[in-house]
Amino acid sequence: MIPAHLLRLLGQLTLALLFPLAAGNGAAASQSGPALLRAAWIATGTGRVTADPRRPVVDTPLDLQLVEAIAVRAGLGVIFEPMERGAAAAALAAGEVDVLFPVADATPPVSRPYSVKRDVILCARNLDPLGATGLAALKEAYARGLRVGIVGDAPHGAEVSALAAAAGELTIRFASADLALAGIVTGRAHCILAPRLAILGALATNAGAETVMARQPVDIAATALRLRFSPDVQSDTVAAVDAAIAALSTDGTLRAIERKAGRPVLFRFAVAKSWFDWFDVIGTIAFALSGVLIARSENFSLLGAFVLATLPAVGGGVIRDLLVDRSPIGILGDPRSLMLVGATVLVAYCAGAAAGRFEALRQWPARRLPRALSPAMALEVTDALGLAAFTVIGVSVAVRTGAEPLWLWGPALAAIGGAGGGILRDLLRSGYENPALRTSFYAEVCVLWGGALTMATIFLLPDERPALLRYIVALTILGAFITRMMVVTLKLRSPRF
Repeated sequence: MIPAHLLRLLGQLTLALLFPLAAGNGAAASQSGPALLRAAWIATGTGRVTADPRRPVVDTPLDLQLVEAIAVRAGLGVIFEPMERGAAAAALAAGEVDVLFPVADATPPVSRPYSVKRDVILCARNLDPLGATGLAALKEAYARGLRVGIVGDAPHGAEVSALAAAAGELTIRFASADLALAGIVTGRAHCILAPRLAILGALATNAGAETVMARQPVDIAATALRLRFSPDVQSDTVAAVDAAIAALSTDGTLRAIERKAGRPVLFRFAVAKSWFDWFDVIGTIAFALSGVLIARSENFSLLGAFVLATLPAVGGGVIRDLLVDRSPIGILGDPRSLMLVGATVLVAYCAGAAAGRFEALRQWPARRLPRALSPAMALEVTDALGLAAFTVIGVSVAVRTGAEPLWLWGPALAAIGGAGGGILRDLLRSGYENPALRTSFYAEVCVLWGGALTMATIFLLPDERPALLRYIVALTILGAFITRMMVVTLKLRSPRF
């Protein structure tokens, strides 16, 4: 059953490809060949992506993006129809479709490779690690009697397919990498064989699964992916597709599409840790408290306190999400932030009422605690943690929504998400006398570290080292936190215009 949002995407791609933007580049396609191809697409789960770390994920249609670019360059229109592999093969043989993809078999008539899928095997942590690499590692797993889960419709090279078929009951076929990973957690399988990105996405969306899996996957084989044509398709149409693939490979377009599709998966994997989630919670509460303290000092009503607390906690994120057309926006997809804001306001209100009744309780912190341990400094520390976490989230949203150019929107969304709500709050309460816009060195922290994280994402993020992004994210949070605390401690101010 194809999700409704994916069907809408297929419809949009179909309309786009019916009228290719670059039809003028399709001179290589013969007039005798078909102007419109019917393509059977086998959704094998080439990666996972989501706009929010806590929301369900959807399949990344990487193959669709690649074939779309190829068709546009070749001057061809394509109508996509998602199918299971068996049904797709039958439809191709009956002439009901013109193209089937992705396939690994190079028997003609097929296109030249448009992508290379790198399979890895990852086993449960309680097992002895595999000692071999490549196909020898898969042979070792089967020789040890390990049950290997694979995605049933995914294309594999001839040797991998032969090994999987010969293993019989030791090969367990799942509908997706997510289900294969869940099978390992439940003990139905011992290992998973799938593309690296598919495994990373599955690890990121299955809470607790990473703790039972080995830390390092073992490379098995690289499989060239192709498009298989019906014998009825004209040879010059096949030649036009091959020429388009060659041109897009030469100018780096196909690789750029793959890297862009892979970044959200890596980011999702990097922030799928409980410690990052806690930073988000701490930051939301700290931003809400800043609004509560202002409301109390300036005698706002309870409703006014809620507004002043909500704006810095979620206001910047709302603006950020609306700018990049994120759907649904964060607070609609997950109301936890608003619930934290409401709880913070109510707790602060009750604490303030209690402190008003007991004068000694109200004065005790000011009299007894050193400045480094005062409530004001505690608020600065938690605020700095929140600012650092929101900086990372801003860059993550830019990556996941495909905002381009990333070098611009990464730091911009980091600043909007981290400081935009506070600016709105101060505009509401003080108008043009806004400290974030006049003196405070605040949003600049997001720009600096958001820019550093963005540049690292663009230039230092290989698919083969997904854990590297976790170190980069941790370094960004640490750097932003230290920078903000230095600003507070040294009382630094933003350069005046």
